[in-house]
Amino acid sequence: MQPRGVLPHPWDVGLAQGWGWEAGEAREGRDGNFQPRLLLLPAGCCQVQVEFYVNENTFKERLKLFFIKNQRSSLRIRLFNFSLKLLTCLLYIVRVLLDNPEEGIGWGGSGDSHHLERALEPPCVSLQVSIALISFLETMLLTYLSYKGNIWEQIFRISFILEMINTVPFIITIFWPPLRNLFIPVFLNCWLAKYALENMINDLHRAIQRTQSAMFNQVLILICTLLCLVFTGTCGIQHLERAGEKLSLFKSFYFCIVTFSTVGYGDVTPKIWPSQLLVVIMICVALVVLPLQFEELVYLWMERQKSGGNYSRHRAQTEKHVVLCVSSLKIDLLMDFLNEFYAHPRLQDYYVVILCPTEMDIQVRRVLQIPLWSQRVIYLQGSALKDQDLMRAKMDNGEACFILSSRNEVDRTAADHQTILRAWAVKDFAPNCPLYVQILKPENKFHVKFADHVVCEEECKYAMLALNCVCPATSTLITLLVHTSRGQ
Repeated sequence: MQPRGVLPHPWDVGLAQGWGWEAGEAREGRDGNFQPRLLLLPAGCCQVQVEFYVNENTFKERLKLFFIKNQRSSLRIRLFNFSLKLLTCLLYIVRVLLDNPEEGIGWGGSGDSHHLERALEPPCVSLQVSIALISFLETMLLTYLSYKGNIWEQIFRISFILEMINTVPFIITIFWPPLRNLFIPVFLNCWLAKYALENMINDLHRAIQRTQSAMFNQVLILICTLLCLVFTGTCGIQHLERAGEKLSLFKSFYFCIVTFSTVGYGDVTPKIWPSQLLVVIMICVALVVLPLQFEELVYLWMERQKSGGNYSRHRAQTEKHVVLCVSSLKIDLLMDFLNEFYAHPRLQDYYVVILCPTEMDIQVRRVLQIPLWSQRVIYLQGSALKDQDLMRAKMDNGEACFILSSRNEVDRTAADHQTILRAWAVKDFAPNCPLYVQILKPENKFHVKFADHVVCEEECKYAMLALNCVCPATSTLITLLVHTSRGQ
């Protein structure tokens, strides 16, 4: 099959006859739009794998690279867009505060608010028209760059519809000034600002190459949704009530807070049916949107509590802690480590952070609920092979890292392989953190020779058995010396 716009080429025929270029060598098409990469196949093969790549030298691809693909430039564009939306909302508030319908200034002109008119002062008109023109051109450009064959999908997006509602009327006023008396719900830009803020946070974490917390993202979405609901209700009710009691912006805000908090004093209420209908719509939207976001937030909170959350950054900088990495935490391994670690008087103030990929079993949970350990031992569900989990355990601030294996492992070679991988990951993430590694089989020691201390169980066991042949009871003596005795 020939690529679109490319005529048969002599080397196409050569490939069909069994010839081939070197594997992975790229050849550019004569039209400059495709770069096929040809893979070497032996003679006699009936199929040739050809991969096509779009040439990024076109003007559209350069724009797409700047506005969408590039992380830092995309972050600047979203920050600029977010600032424009906030500025339009601020201008709306200024116009409301300066509004005086009795003098013919502001919405309604001579007080005929049934037509939802407004007459803006020239400086404000120029500024709002300029912002609307910039937003409109930016929206059309991004729509063109993100077009993938379905124009209706782009047109019927909620963000695109809101942009058209808030920008097109202002642009029309450039050519038809009487439309300046038409009411435009500019306060709906708060929802576009919320959408831009969410994308900006994602781009920010991508630009600094950090993974944002899902909990932080969900809390941000919830707070922004509440603010947008209150702001939309406040501005909408204030404008619609111009035909009634002419509520001020503060009284409309007070009414929205009292209503959404389900207090309902009843001292401030909408008097005309359009504002009452808006209140009903806002309450229905809140009853649908907010419970879903609260449910997602509670789910994330429960999952975070199940995995142990994060070790406090403040505590990691002010207190000393060590990290214990295990593949599966058994009660005997946990008790041996804690009893021996805290037996030293200098280690009483240390915290122990356990990093384990499995959930806590009932026995371990009961032990960690004992007051002796509950204030000093922190369990985090995670893997030492993931940088995100190592960041949760604050491995870079740790005083030491212990990588241990259970003595009852069935496949001791596989257990050593997991220990070696964890040791490599920890050393790569926190090279200055002292590393203590337990290896089960002696032939695997050289894989972790970079560790500060390596203990091989079989090597120690066989050495003590050999010493028993020379001097009986040597193993008993060494065992009693290396274990802490509490006189029991």
